[in-house]
Amino acid sequence: MKKLVVMTFAIVTLITLSACSSGEIDTYWTDKTDNQLQRLDQANIKYEIREGEIWISEEDLFDVVACCS
Repeated sequence: MKKLVVMTFAIVTLITLSACSSGEIDTYWTDKTDNQLQRLDQANIKYEIREGEIWISEEDLFDVVACCS
């Protein structure tokens, strides 16, 4: 009986933790420059600035390489 309770708790915990992940992975692109920001804005690509660095969604990586390389 005790094993069943522990296994149930473990399964519920794993399901809860997997549901909490956003599924989005951010990728470092380059250091922040006005030129890079302008290109990303013109291509309508979402980005985030973190400590002077540009981070993009992994899903947008192909589009960023196409417009900003």
